[in-house]
Amino acid sequence: MGKAMIVYRVYPQEGYDLAKLVDAIGRLDKIRGVQREPIAFGLELVKCGFLIDDKLDKPEEIEQKLRKVDGVKEVETLDVTLIS
Repeated sequence: MGKAMIVYRVYPQEGYDLAKLVDAIGRLDKIRGVQREPIAFGLELVKCGFLIDDKLDKPEEIEQKLRKVDGVKEVETLDVTLIS
């Protein structure tokens, strides 16, 4: 069994506290990194990475968990990479 890294871009709901969103995402299972990403004119998104088992875990399940986090408006998959 190998591992895969999935990187998502998370768009917050307008006016939602980004620090709370980063903290909530950081508590999810299989998370390996979460950071704020400035995009333009003071707007920021959240970029996060998850390390999953490529045979047992499904990227769709991780995305559904992200969508259920309070303050998340939209989730975009940026990259899926097989590690080993």
